[in-house]
Amino acid sequence: MLDIKQADKAVKALLGYVEKKGESKNQLMEDDQTVWLIIATKKFSDASKAKPHRIPLKHSIVAPDAEVCLFVKDPQRDFKRLLEEKGVKAVNKVIGVSKLRAKYKPYEAKRQLCASYGMFLADARVVTVLPKLLGKTFFLKKKQPIPVDMTKSDLKKEIAKAIGSTYMHTTSGTCTAVKVGLTSQSAAEITANIEAAMPHIIEKIPRKWKNIQSINLKTNDSTALPIFNSLPDEGVTRIEAYGKRSNALAMDEDEDEDEDEEDDE
Repeated sequence: MLDIKQADKAVKALLGYVEKKGESKNQLMEDDQTVWLIIATKKFSDASKAKPHRIPLKHSIVAPDAEVCLFVKDPQRDFKRLLEEKGVKAVNKVIGVSKLRAKYKPYEAKRQLCASYGMFLADARVVTVLPKLLGKTFFLKKKQPIPVDMTKSDLKKEIAKAIGSTYMHTTSGTCTAVKVGLTSQSAAEITANIEAAMPHIIEKIPRKWKNIQSINLKTNDSTALPIFNSLPDEGVTRIEAYGKRSNALAMDEDEDEDEDEEDDE
């Protein structure tokens, strides 16, 4: 089982590192960075699914000012009308499959679409056709459309749940990355998200905890901080190497300081 106190120490160390890194470069953080849980399993998975698993969170990781785009069946005007009837105001743009196919075929058009919205949702009935229409851009940026059931009677609640959750994409291999926070959030909020998400993540992994090799915490460009590790010859252990800063982060900071000294010369 995950020791949530150790996870909290790791979160604080990571946020401290991100803040110090920004200060060392004499610049403010331009954007929120995503905080990821990296789960490594002992056995390979040969199953890759287009539909992700919904993982509930305590605190939403969609920025309040982020715009949301929804992909739907044709005709799109029917779904625009449906959203209005159901009082759904969280969706900023609705794009039908035929419009997506016709208007966003060029790579540059796909790239601009991907960059224009903070989150993408999709009618669950069209999810399987989207990978081919969207190309690699969305998946490399980890902005895969999240399926929603557009037939739900309480559509407003369904959309809200989709926006307020994180998602676990099943891929082939031994590593899975799940978003659990933003660097603009407090350590307490990110830790609460980890605590809320872990039971649901483990539930989706074959053999549950017995198959977990390690769990690490990181941003896109930071060192990974271990918060759980299963050693083959010594049973299950937890990483407790967090003081004011971890050795891994200290190493990164020392490298940054060396780079700064070289620049001064």
